[in-house]
Amino acid sequence: LSAIDITLLYKSRWDIEVFFKFLKQELNFSHLINRSENGIMVVLYTTMIAATLLLTYKEINGLKGYKIMKQHFLNELEKLLMKDIVALCGGDPNKVDLLLKIPPK
Repeated sequence: LSAIDITLLYKSRWDIEVFFKFLKQELNFSHLINRSENGIMVVLYTTMIAATLLLTYKEINGLKGYKIMKQHFLNELEKLLMKDIVALCGGDPNKVDLLLKIPPK
């Protein structure tokens, strides 16, 4: 191989390493729950969809950093799930905001 070809191959390898570092550190994709090729692909695609949704959430809300974004997302998701559970049980979902002492949007 020529020096240019080797450089391009190494650059591709480095991009892949950076991508997997992002998956492992930011999205906790470090433990595989399945060892089959199909199982790994399903978990990888699910993780990539979650990453896309989280990055979109981060952009829409003008957040910086991954930890802050994930915490905001989880807090909002918890609040929405709690409202759904309260509504399914016949309660007033608007009172969840009072319980959590969060100003409604």
